[in-house]
Amino acid sequence: MSPRTERTHAAWRAALDELEALVAEADASLPAGDGDPAVLPTPARRWTPPVGLGPLPQELATRASSLAERQRGVLARLEAARVAVLQHLGAVRTVEASHEPSRPVYLDATG
Repeated sequence: MSPRTERTHAAWRAALDELEALVAEADASLPAGDGDPAVLPTPARRWTPPVGLGPLPQELATRASSLAERQRGVLARLEAARVAVLQHLGAVRTVEASHEPSRPVYLDATG
């Protein structure tokens, strides 16, 4: 393998390592299947694509494909948690609205 090819492979491996770590963090921060869906994870670190990687080496295509599939799974779980939180928020707002008086409670007689 030429030095240039080895540098390209090393850069891609580093990029995939970083992405895999971010996906693992996001996955670990999500509630388990039976967990409390009202607890959303703290925002994950943002990933900035490296500049000048070039095309993905064929040898890393399977790894990249597996990573993309895992990302889709975590995104689906995150979306499900977000929807559950919105449903809970809607229920809380409904309860709060039922306790609001329909007219003012106090009358400002001096002002």
